[in-house]
Amino acid sequence: MKQHLVTVVIPSYNHSKYIEKAIVSVFEQTYNNIELIVIDDGSTDESNKIISELANNYKFQYIHRENKGLIKTLNEALDLAHGKYFTMLGSDDYFDKYKIEKQVEFFEQNKDCALCYGNVTYINRDDKVLKKGKTKHFKSGYIFKDLLFKNFIPLPSVMIKTAIVREVGGFDERFFLEDYPLWLKIAKNYKIGFIKDSLTFYRLHDTNVSSNLIRMIKEVEAILKDWQDEPEYKKSINKLYLRWFNDLSKTDMVNEAKEYMYKSIKTSFYKPKFIKSFIRYVIKRYI
Repeated sequence: MKQHLVTVVIPSYNHSKYIEKAIVSVFEQTYNNIELIVIDDGSTDESNKIISELANNYKFQYIHRENKGLIKTLNEALDLAHGKYFTMLGSDDYFDKYKIEKQVEFFEQNKDCALCYGNVTYINRDDKVLKKGKTKHFKSGYIFKDLLFKNFIPLPSVMIKTAIVREVGGFDERFFLEDYPLWLKIAKNYKIGFIKDSLTFYRLHDTNVSSNLIRMIKEVEAILKDWQDEPEYKKSINKLYLRWFNDLSKTDMVNEAKEYMYKSIKTSFYKPKFIKSFIRYVIKRYI
């Protein structure tokens, strides 16, 4: 297998407890030709001190500056990248040691793919394994239509051809989600590959963006508006409205639940999921 240069980007922010493990996992890869870029986005904890010491020991590119936000940080790293392939690692996650080797090998055998991804192993704050992703949700090939209904690609497991990321304009700074807009832009015109193995250890804790339900819903809704002229858009957004009403009906956010009840009622009022969600909503609001 040819050793093409792979750029690994770690955007760091206030993960002093975990950043060393993340960085070391890059240098423990079975693949050797790696360029590591670490950008600390204005951390207020001990991250800068820890990363500076590691940079002296491992000799990677390190930038420490004021806070600009995750998306700007990733675009800054993309501008600096020299690798044929581009992959990202959260500063609180870490790679399986075979991740990069397996993905470069995949690209060499599937040259028509622009992006490949795998499964992830979910861990807690103390590195205890919680679960693995359910492989039944993962798809490969021309999967743009599938992605309109659900973002099932785990960001920490992804590797992309750097030229393709640049071709589609990099990371979209209109949004706080770094992954979904990019996956859609790439999948619109290119094949996506799936590797069944678990490639990254992904940490779950209270500060994960996905813990803020209504913020996530509003973001996905805004992202999908870019694709409202696609034939599958109406079907996908109506399905999502019902899913979001169902999710919100299980919380105390009754006003938000009401909003998505009205958005889903025209196309889903007869469906069992809508009826169950409606009953939960009524109980929470009036009883």
